[in-house]
Amino acid sequence: MKAHIGVDSESGLAHSLKATAANVSDVATAHALLLGFTNLLIAGRYAAA
Repeated sequence: MKAHIGVDSESGLAHSLKATAANVSDVATAHALLLGFTNLLIAGRYAAA
């Protein structure tokens, strides 16, 4: 399972969350996390040990 989280870059507050199976592409869910005024996209990866 993966969690995709949209965060406001100015306030640091999360504004959207989408949980998917691990085999779902990150690109396939990016549109659900972007808001109409988005002008910055930063992607990262975190893997728990």
